[in-house]
Amino acid sequence: MLKSKYTVDQCFNAMIVKQIQKMNWQKMALKKYFKEILSSGTTYAILALVFLLWRFVFGINFQWQQIEPFEQPSIFVRAFYSAFTFFTLGLLLYVSRFYKVMHDILVKGMGLWGLYNAIKAIVWLFLMFLSYQYIVPWLFSILNTSASILFNVANLVLYVLPPIGITLILSIIYLLGRNKLISK
Repeated sequence: MLKSKYTVDQCFNAMIVKQIQKMNWQKMALKKYFKEILSSGTTYAILALVFLLWRFVFGINFQWQQIEPFEQPSIFVRAFYSAFTFFTLGLLLYVSRFYKVMHDILVKGMGLWGLYNAIKAIVWLFLMFLSYQYIVPWLFSILNTSASILFNVANLVLYVLPPIGITLILSIIYLLGRNKLISK
């Protein structure tokens, strides 16, 4: 019997590292949708800051406002949710060896490849559903709440210290616009 200098754990960890390095399509999908979300959010932020200046010029009083510049992708954008699930919940199950244990029991122990693949597909659909229903909306609510807070702080600075507020808003508009043009 040949003895290997590597343990089973070391081989499994090496497989995980190789899988993580092969995540090209997931990275591309997340980058694509991240750029779309960021681009629409940047445009919205510029318009919101211009709106702040407009309200200030016409003497409208300070009022706390809730804004939502970031929009959650539709359920029909399967590539985004699949890539997001792959990097979050799917990776968690993979690292916790859920799939390995299931493979050992169903395929090695019983020879049931079809059942193994069916269970994997059902688990993946369930994870995508969890991502769509709970995780992604939670992340977007945090993003929108953060944007609202920043918007209202800028609004408050504009009303409390108009010269600093106007300078701050014009600088942010310039930087956002320049970065948006550079990224294209």
